[in-house]
Amino acid sequence: MGKSFFRRLGRLEPFEIKNNSFVLRLISPTLYLYIWLIEYLNPSIFILPYSKGIFAVFFLVVGSLPLLKRENILAHYGLYIFLVFFSFQYYLTYTLADNDFAIDCILGTYIVMFGGILTINNNFLLLCYSTFQLLHMTYRVRTNTLDPTIEVAILGSTIAIFTYSFIILNGTLRHRKRLENMNAQLGDKVKQRSRDLEERAKELYESNKDLEDFAFIVSNDLKRPLRNILNLAEWLTSTENVKDNLHGERAEIYEDLFIIKEQVLQMDMLINGILNYSLHLEKEKDVKEIDADSLVKRVIMVNSSEYCEITMRGDFPSLYFNESQLLQVFQNLIQNAIKHNDKDKVFIELSVVDEIDCYVFSVRDNGPGIEKKYHRKIFQLFQKLELKSHIDSIGIGLALVRKIIERNGGEVWLESKLGEGTTFYFTIRKD
Repeated sequence: MGKSFFRRLGRLEPFEIKNNSFVLRLISPTLYLYIWLIEYLNPSIFILPYSKGIFAVFFLVVGSLPLLKRENILAHYGLYIFLVFFSFQYYLTYTLADNDFAIDCILGTYIVMFGGILTINNNFLLLCYSTFQLLHMTYRVRTNTLDPTIEVAILGSTIAIFTYSFIILNGTLRHRKRLENMNAQLGDKVKQRSRDLEERAKELYESNKDLEDFAFIVSNDLKRPLRNILNLAEWLTSTENVKDNLHGERAEIYEDLFIIKEQVLQMDMLINGILNYSLHLEKEKDVKEIDADSLVKRVIMVNSSEYCEITMRGDFPSLYFNESQLLQVFQNLIQNAIKHNDKDKVFIELSVVDEIDCYVFSVRDNGPGIEKKYHRKIFQLFQKLELKSHIDSIGIGLALVRKIIERNGGEVWLESKLGEGTTFYFTIRKD
């Protein structure tokens, strides 16, 4: 027997510790009441003074030890179970002999003997328990003046209990061994799956890194012509070039140049916002106080035309949000209303309602409307309800709107009737 043998002695599985702890705590009051009932029904019976109280407390204490959650106790809890049943069984056999093997005493002895065998799971401890109790019972029977028939009955019953208990326990141990083997195989599969997931995660990380590098390169390539357009527009709309042309034939041309300049600035902001959002680079520190009224008016100026009239209703507040993301929300909703409108003249109304803990914004149009069965689908990535070559859409706008709003703690939904237009709603928290 090496050190490993003694380390395993009394070791139980967590569920066994929990079950045995409950059983011992249940035995404590039951034992006390059982002995008290025997004394009441048979006043002539001999019971050691204070024994029922002492053993009731003993079972309660040992049953409560796992509640301390001490590692050294849990590691060898089977030893404590062995000690409590071993000592109590010795006491019962001793009391049984002192009372001339009375039937009410022998019944309780057999019950505890059987329970002890089923509770002690270690083979070595079980062998010690069974051998000693059998020898002790044999000694008490042989030293007592009993009828030979009763001696044979008592010893035969004791041997039968041990024999059948061992048979039952042996089957339980085989089943337990199979479970342990299955758990070991499952553990190996889990480890292998974990290694596969780690390798997959590494591959995804490398792919994401390549995608990140690609996105930065593409964004820089997009920004370069935008910067050139912006520089040219700023030069053409400089004070020297504009002051003599604010009125007259060229006034309309310079007004268009101002719109181009504003569109370029918004395009640059949109590229930054989409890039940062898709790569999760936007930090909470990018949230700042935004004048929603000014931002919405800028978006309206860019998207309005002789075929599209956009109006505002309500007092648009100042709020804390990421400016580029809020711009994306209004821009995508307005562009969506324009692209999918089937009327000769597009009417769009932007409004806001001040609720207790949030602002409820809405974008209403006079378009064809959306069937109710599509109300959830249109917020999914790359989902479109129509395939028309003249509509410049890839089905990402509304999905991006939903992600931005929900990421910031808000909600997005819509109300629509066929032929009567659609209203998109979204909320922004005040805190």
